[in-house]
Order: sequence, then structure tokens, then C-alpha cells
Amino acid sequence: LGAFAGSCAGGSLVATYATLRRRPAQARAAKLSRRAFVKTASREAREAVARCLRENRNVAVFKELPEMALQQLLDSMTRIELEVGAQVFEQGEEVGAMYVVERGELSVFKRLLQEDEQEIQAATLGPGSYIGELGLFHRRISMECVRVTGDAPATLWRLNRSDFYTIIDALAEDDLSQSECEIDLEDLESSLGQSQESLAQIFSVSDGSGYSAAGAVQLALKQFEYDFRDTCKGVNVTSFPFIRYEAEVLEITRRAREENALIVYTLMRDEPRRAMSAEAQRPRKDGENELRTVDLWEPMLAQMESILGVPRQSKVSMSAMRPSLSETCLKMVEAIEFTRQLDDGVHPELWKDADVIIIGLSRAGKTPLSIFLAQRGFKVANYPVVPDEQPPKELFDPAIQGKCIALTIEPGRLASIRQERMADFGRSTSTYSSLQNCTKECRWLKTFYMRHGPRWPQIDTSSGALEEQAAKIIKLLKAKAGEEASSPKYANPSVA
Repeated sequence: LGAFAGSCAGGSLVATYATLRRRPAQARAAKLSRRAFVKTASREAREAVARCLRENRNVAVFKELPEMALQQLLDSMTRIELEVGAQVFEQGEEVGAMYVVERGELSVFKRLLQEDEQEIQAATLGPGSYIGELGLFHRRISMECVRVTGDAPATLWRLNRSDFYTIIDALAEDDLSQSECEIDLEDLESSLGQSQESLAQIFSVSDGSGYSAAGAVQLALKQFEYDFRDTCKGVNVTSFPFIRYEAEVLEITRRAREENALIVYTLMRDEPRRAMSAEAQRPRKDGENELRTVDLWEPMLAQMESILGVPRQSKVSMSAMRPSLSETCLKMVEAIEFTRQLDDGVHPELWKDADVIIIGLSRAGKTPLSIFLAQRGFKVANYPVVPDEQPPKELFDPAIQGKCIALTIEPGRLASIRQERMADFGRSTSTYSSLQNCTKECRWLKTFYMRHGPRWPQIDTSSGALEEQAAKIIKLLKAKAGEEASSPKYANPSVA
């Protein structure tokens, strides 16, 4: 499976597992319909998929995700059932999702050339296997066909790229998602015929991110779901995070009195906490609603002061209240974000901050290698060299020459990959993908490397799995840095 995963990124298939078979006519027809598998997954199935994600060698960030983020990924995955013969994806199709096999059997087929009638059966995937993971990180055109085989339908879990990055970006920005009990008022009015004024109002107030207060409100509202047509549909929760000053508190309490809202707050700073306490004790004026408040921290902190015999400290870092991420996970997320931003020659002014710069022809495998290395914590930039096009001056900066890795590829392999790419655009022939042009570009590339990068290490991407190519690059980085093989930075089973 590891060898096959490498082939997804442009490497060769494992010949010892390949068997030739005639491509059935029906496989070239329209894909069989896919139907959502509505039945709720068992707890065992969910735990099995979670283990598969944690143990995925090609998406190392899964292993480092906090449990909360992993559960969010599982919640975002779609569980589907496909009949025998159905296509998961076709050769030449864009892959924007990862699939995990819960039960059943998938087979992977590949045509070496676009016009071939014969397919190579590259691998068979059973329960616990996964495929398409590289499509989570960049727009990838499938170099293989995957369909359901065996004697029974297959049940798969699909993770879409957009859902994956929604969670990853939230971690990168340290941004907490909105409460699942917060609702769209316009949608509520249309579905239930209620106006905003008729809803029960709850204000979540905090001098930090508001996670504690919002989380407490969520859990409490679960006790009242039985009385709503849908989860929390009869309640509007409004969050007020990062409250610092008395004036802000007074404005919130004024609104709360007008809307008859319940205020749930976690205020640890002296000024907003004292302002809220004073407002809660202030007598009600004529025409005002009574102010209803719940202080989540004060009762517990008062008891702790009593039992510990020391006063509280109001200036507490609010980051201590957020779910912590491991240093490894933070580095992975940072490296992935950096690599995404510097893909395809973008922002050469930032190349000095990269750990490695990958250089090569168009479709030579730069982006898959970059993303693979980024998951190992390396900040990667890549640049596509084009004949007769002047590279940016930053490429020749003496300060980055030791970071450059030059990719080479055989003309025939390059032509095959480009032909698959052009087929995606509905074009059967083009100068760009012709063998003659690819041969010309590969010859030019050798001259370019001799003139501008005679000391750049060269990696051939014509064959071999993605993992093998990445392992060569990491070995070069280790040798340059003088790192031992046991160094935590390079400790990864995928490249061991």
C-alpha cells in the first residue's frame, strides 16, 4: 500500500503485484451511481476509521492532531456504500478527497498510456486501507482508476479537501469554531415561523476566547433538546469574547435587559468582572427587565481560595484555557501553510525562510514532494523552470543555494504525465505534452542545471514511490545538517 501511495504522486507501480487484464467496456461507460449510506456507523467502525487516520503514513499530521480535531474530522466524513463495479474515481479525474475502506474490497488499475486498452492491476485494498490522501493537499489528477471489486458492496468513509482544511486552518489560526447551538436567525424564521424576539436569548461573555462559557452553554442546552424540533432551535446564543472594559460590560447588560437575555460569563480580569457583578446587584429601574446572570468561575475560585489559603491571580494567560497542541503538530501545520503559500514559484522573496527549495520542470512532481515534506515539518518552496524564461533573481541568491534540490525526469515519463493532464482539459494532443517537446525540455534542463546549479543535488522522479524520493531529500538534509538518524525531526516511519 505504501508503494501504491507513492505511485499516486507519479512514481512507478510495483511490477511484482501487477497483472494485465483487459479493460471491460462497461468500465469506460458512465460511473455507477453512488448512494449515501444513511445508516449510522457503529462505534467500532468509527473507532476503526480513527485508528486508520492516526496510523496514516502519508498524512502524518493526523497522528499529531488533538483528539477534538480528530473527532471533528470524523464528524465531517461522509459514509457511503458503493455497489460492485462502481468507480471511486477514474484515471484522469481530479481527486479532492481521501477514502477509507470500512468493509468490502477496492482494486486499483492503471493504464501506462492514455490510449492503452489494457490496464495494470496495481493493488487491492481491504478494510482499514485508504486512498486519495494526497488529494487533500493539492489539486491532483488521478493517475489510476479505483473501483469496487469482490463479491459484496463496499462501505467507504470520504473526507473532502475543503472539510480537512477547514479544521487545519482553524488550528493554524487558533480560531475556535462557532457553537453548534448557534443558529441562523433567517433560516430559523423560515423553517419555524419564529421571529428573533420570540427566541430565548443567551449571551456568552468572556474576557478570553469565550470557549469555556460557550462550551458550558452548549452542554447545558443538551438537557433541553427534547423540547425542540431540532437541536437548540429555540435558543439564540450570542458570544461576546475578549471583553476588557467596563463600558463594554454596560452595553452588554443594557442589551440583555432589553432582550430579557441570560448572561453566562467567565470574566477573570478585575475591571469587567467588577462591572458585571455591580450590574447584577443593581436594583431594577422602572420599565427594565431583571438582569439574570450566571458566573461560572466565581463560586469555584472562591472555594479554591478557601481550601488553598492563597488569593487568586486575575491576570492569567487565556491560552492556558485552550486545548493545547503538541509542538510537533504546530510545526506541521505551520510548514503546511508555508508550503501551500509558496507553491509553484509564488513569493520568491520568502524563499530565504524555506528549509528546502525544489526545482524542476512542469509536472515533474514538485508539488506532491513539497506537501509530503511539509507534513514532516519542513517548510518547502518549489519553482517550475521554463525554457527561455528568466527565473527570479532570488533563485541565484548565494544564501539559498544550499537549500536547492533539482528534480530530473525521463522524457517518456514526463510526456505520459503531461498527456494525462491535457486529457483532463479535453485535449488529446498538444505541443506541451508531446514526446518531442518533453525531450527538448529535459535536454535544456541539464544545461540549465550545469550553468546555474552545478552543486544542486539531483533527484530522479521518473520511477520510485513518493516516499522513496522524499527519503532521498531528507537524507541529503540530514547529511547537510549533521543530524543523526535518530533525531526527532526526522523520526518518521514513512521514510525510515
